[in-house]
Amino acid sequence: MEFVTALADLQGECSCPICLDYLKDPVTINCGHNFCFDCLDLSWKDLNDAFPCPVCRFLFPERKFRRNPQLCNLTEIAKLLQIRRSKRKRQEENALCEKHNQFLTLFCVKDLQILCTQCSFSAEHQRHYICPIKKAATYHRKILESSIEPLKTNVERVEKVIILQNRKSLELRKKATFLQSHVHLPYQGSSISPGPLFPFPDGSFITILISSTFSSLQFIKEFFCC
Repeated sequence: MEFVTALADLQGECSCPICLDYLKDPVTINCGHNFCFDCLDLSWKDLNDAFPCPVCRFLFPERKFRRNPQLCNLTEIAKLLQIRRSKRKRQEENALCEKHNQFLTLFCVKDLQILCTQCSFSAEHQRHYICPIKKAATYHRKILESSIEPLKTNVERVEKVIILQNRKSLELRKKATFLQSHVHLPYQGSSISPGPLFPFPDGSFITILISSTFSSLQFIKEFFCC
């Protein structure tokens, strides 16, 4: 039961929320959600100004995503585990070896196959490590769980960081736009000379502040979106 739960969690991580199938050419957007490239491309096909996440509906000002080769590899593992589980389930339902009509009680570690006693002595499995099915199941369950937990932790951490940086990015963009569009110097056009109170009477300090704001925004975009 624990293996089934762990496999279900893994399949959930490797499934596209749009087509509900295993991810194909997976891409990740800045809110942390993953999609098939074709599914996301179709979802954003006719959009120009704002690009909502198909899951959380978070709006992005640009058409940004990144390829996720690690998730692609994980999806292949999930597919393989599902195939092997289906094969094992059919074998368990039959409970007997098709070749020798004996109970399947052993496991070949190298070939990842369930065997009967007679199969274990065949030339095909000579010099292979053979152990009871329960022992092998316990071992592989621990391996799977130890692989999934760090992945889930990393995904959660990255999602939190991306959300935080998106918020900061939007705040910086709003501040920059406000400064650029609405700030007017009360002394603009006057004969005030530079001094301790008015070091930039020509308004150049606004340009400097806007430039600094956009530089911070660009750094966040390059660091977290590339």
